[in-house]
Amino acid sequence: MIDQLIEAGDIGGRTVQIVESGEVECVGYPARELRDAEVRIRTVRSAISSGTEMTFVGRSATNAYLNKHWNEELRIFERGVASMAYPVIIGYRAAGEVIESTSPLVATGTRIYGNWRHTELVTLPASVADAQRLPDELSWDDGVDIAQMGPICVNAAAYGEGEQAAHPAVVFGAGVVGLLTAQIVRASGADPVYVVDRLAARLEIASSLGLVALDASSPQTDVAATVKRTHGSEGIPVAWECTGSTRALHEAIRTVRRHGSVVAVGFYQGDATGLMLGDEFHHNGVRIVCGQIGNVHPSTTWEGLRTRIGQLAVDGQVILGGLPRLTLPVEEAARGFAAIQPPGDVLQVALTYG
Repeated sequence: MIDQLIEAGDIGGRTVQIVESGEVECVGYPARELRDAEVRIRTVRSAISSGTEMTFVGRSATNAYLNKHWNEELRIFERGVASMAYPVIIGYRAAGEVIESTSPLVATGTRIYGNWRHTELVTLPASVADAQRLPDELSWDDGVDIAQMGPICVNAAAYGEGEQAAHPAVVFGAGVVGLLTAQIVRASGADPVYVVDRLAARLEIASSLGLVALDASSPQTDVAATVKRTHGSEGIPVAWECTGSTRALHEAIRTVRRHGSVVAVGFYQGDATGLMLGDEFHHNGVRIVCGQIGNVHPSTTWEGLRTRIGQLAVDGQVILGGLPRLTLPVEEAARGFAAIQPPGDVLQVALTYG
């Protein structure tokens, strides 16, 4: 696997990997020579995903690819040899600068965004790099979210099918995905947009973005009852669940109106604890749709998703790099992964390669 990644130009230099013990390491790998019509990019920033990437970390890692076989033809997981094995080299939030080029299409010094791994050096076809130029108006910290994290959230908002326009909307989770999704939902016409979380620090961030923070930390708090008493039983056509908690998914179902929609954005692990499908789901005919990025909305494309998030960021309708983050050198990646497990005061972690 490692040899294949090197040959493909996907990794080089200082690289973050997760080993079988569940620990995180920073190791060095060689970078292969450039071929015709390619560029080599030196990563300036990458950012850790507190969802997908954390499912590979620790002795009790939960990602299905580690213990099941993905049958691409049937599109089901089956028993058998697992689809992935350690060491695992992951990452999909990155931005960097072209330091070598064998194509006149992209000059050295060009700023590029991408969804490559936590690695110092990556090779891309020049045509791909040309299509992923980081707009001058955006920072490196903005850039790490143009390729995939931003599109994840634009895609999630699209699954509201426009029903949120001119209506209140509710987003569960004030992590990065929830905060971005809430801003995009607002940009699509929803008003007001509520953000539900249990962590005071994250709710403060939501409030600073002009979103309506709802504190769910108290066992006595009934989120669905609170918003329905304000807007009526038919007031919320769509809710987005961005935490990966099936208990929160159940609460989102309770929150929407009869025949309303819940967009499931989180990465759900293990058994569905707290999800009671005989309650409001049954009685209100609620529709649950997967809004994850493996399910790109039919109205758009990857290119369209990236264009949309880039424009929203340039226009100031969505804050990307301005969201708080702990920034560490790549050599301290293990500390970064530890800082966001379990979630607390650290919203996200960015790695530098200086």
